[in-house]
Amino acid sequence: MSDRESQDDLGAEEVAHLLELTEIALQAEDLEGLAQRVLPVLTRVTGAAGAILCLEEPRPPFHSLFQEGIQPGTLPLIKTICIEQFQQIPAQEDFRPTIVPLAPQEAAHLILFSLGRQTKPLGFFGLVLPAPDQLPRKIFMRKVTALLAYFIGQFLDRLACDKKIAHLNTYLAVSSKVAQTLNLREVIEAVLYSSIAAVAAEAASVLLLDAEKKNFRFYGVEGPAKPVLLDVTFPVDQGLAGSVFQTQKSAIFNDVQHDPRFYGKFDSVSGFQTKNLVAIPLVAGDEKVGVLEVLNKAGGEPFYEDDRLLLESIAGEIAFAIRNARVSEEKQTLATKIQRMLEFQTKLIQTSNDGIIANDRHGKIIIFNEGAERVLGYRSDEVIGTIKVTQLYPPGVAQEVRAQIDGPEYGGPGRLIHYETMGLSKSGEQIPVELSASLIYGHNQEVTAVGFFRDLRERRQMQEKLLQSERLAALGQMAAHISHEVKNPLVVIGGLARQVLKAAGEGPPKSVEKLRIIVEEIRRLEEFLAEVGSFAKLSEPRKCPIDLNSLIREMGLKLAANLQENRIELTVSLDPTLPQIQFDPLLLRQVLLNIAKNGIEAMPAGGTLTFTSGREHDRVLVRISDTGEGIAPGIMDKIFQPFYSTKPKGSGLGLAISQTIVTAHQGEIRVESQPHQGTGVTVLLPAESK
Repeated sequence: MSDRESQDDLGAEEVAHLLELTEIALQAEDLEGLAQRVLPVLTRVTGAAGAILCLEEPRPPFHSLFQEGIQPGTLPLIKTICIEQFQQIPAQEDFRPTIVPLAPQEAAHLILFSLGRQTKPLGFFGLVLPAPDQLPRKIFMRKVTALLAYFIGQFLDRLACDKKIAHLNTYLAVSSKVAQTLNLREVIEAVLYSSIAAVAAEAASVLLLDAEKKNFRFYGVEGPAKPVLLDVTFPVDQGLAGSVFQTQKSAIFNDVQHDPRFYGKFDSVSGFQTKNLVAIPLVAGDEKVGVLEVLNKAGGEPFYEDDRLLLESIAGEIAFAIRNARVSEEKQTLATKIQRMLEFQTKLIQTSNDGIIANDRHGKIIIFNEGAERVLGYRSDEVIGTIKVTQLYPPGVAQEVRAQIDGPEYGGPGRLIHYETMGLSKSGEQIPVELSASLIYGHNQEVTAVGFFRDLRERRQMQEKLLQSERLAALGQMAAHISHEVKNPLVVIGGLARQVLKAAGEGPPKSVEKLRIIVEEIRRLEEFLAEVGSFAKLSEPRKCPIDLNSLIREMGLKLAANLQENRIELTVSLDPTLPQIQFDPLLLRQVLLNIAKNGIEAMPAGGTLTFTSGREHDRVLVRISDTGEGIAPGIMDKIFQPFYSTKPKGSGLGLAISQTIVTAHQGEIRVESQPHQGTGVTVLLPAESK
């Protein structure tokens, strides 16, 4: 009904009432304060028995009902009428009040005026009057409802703004807490505490999908059921959480005990009674993470739409925080595995018997393992990042190795397999090695070269020993044959020559001298054949306990005349703590005599011959050194070859026989010599040879 239809303007009293209403409405701080101020004035100025304000907000679907002067017995009926009318009366431009008779005994009517702004209904303003015709003028009531709608709208806008601020504060609080850590447990704990505080609940839980995405797992629980439920799993398609997860829509469940989807098993085992809950799906982008459940509103109240919207507003942040924490945890797990693998590989590299060296594309060494240290004599800290790999080869060899890596002959371009070359030690020694190498590429360019090498010295020594054994065996057979073929004729010749020499004792001097030369040379040949026989038919050692020091003293006495004749001084230095050794005494005397004779012959102008005994680890040793001419480096590797000798009348079998004897006793002979500085020969024998 318009002002024109009312045929009257507002009267002075009506204007005064509107001004009064406006003044007291301005003093109100919230909806409840507005109702407390305006409803008494309205009952007074309209003559109504009572007045109500019934609003849909702020917590639908439960309506806010404010009243003045309504009898307690009538209030439930009025509330029921208002709820029913909410479904039927929208906000309209036409002013059409709804008249609802109350109980007959009341003799009253409820006159409801729709409150709205634009097209949105806000609720009702109602008056309880004895009869509808007692209403004040419609133009006045129209102004009153417009005034109430305006102020109610203002308060609702303020509430909406407050909600947004509360949501933002909650969001910021959650963001702040989860931003402080990437530990998944700590993130979820922060989420649960924030969620409980945000909606004033008793408990909360975060359910995460397992790796197979078939089950939920209680990854976080806060509340009385925590000790029982933490880490418990259940199928993803069960319970209210499963329903929300399937639909991906958050929901309020205010009567869970009567909801057939409720999974009551957990209440039974934990003793916690779930009364109501809000369930929010957690989604990070396109990834479904799980479900957040907040349970039992504090004070026995139901959860409201505001609670759902608040939790929903922070659900995205929570989901991303959980996903990021999960990713971080997975990365940390992966990093730990990689670290363990790296440590294992490092140990594998460092403890390898082979030398392993890696260098960057500029040639700088980045890996130098213990095997490389043993072979080349450097410490790793002396080479890593300090020298280039080319410095570990003799001049020009590094370029040859690189050419072979790039070529096809030893494994193909970029690889080198079982290539024999020379390495250069810290001391400058050239060491034979077997090298395998690979080039490692990244982004289409060479990043690293890795080389694995094996010291060939021991292998070559073994090969040399094997070859020597084969040579000795062949020489032994040949020597036996020669000795057999030559010995008998030589015996006959020698016997006849000695007889002729004896018979020609008074003959011409020149003839006698010639015969003496013949006899002397035959004697030398007989001694040579004896040595050849010894070399060819070395008997099985007859071992017995020997005091090495006593044997050395005995050798000194036997050599005394020879030493004096050659102006050689004898020096003896013996270790009194030496244990006895198991050795064939005749063979050991032969070894020491052969070595001593070589030392004497190396000092034609006199000198000093020294016998020294001692220990080296679990072996005993005797060292025979001279101050003679020494051995030239070029022939050092030939001195143990049978029949090799630098002496005009030497057989070349003394050292060969000695080495054969010592080897048969599991011993070793070492020779050290410098030209013009003398030679030292060390015989090492097991302390308990078998």
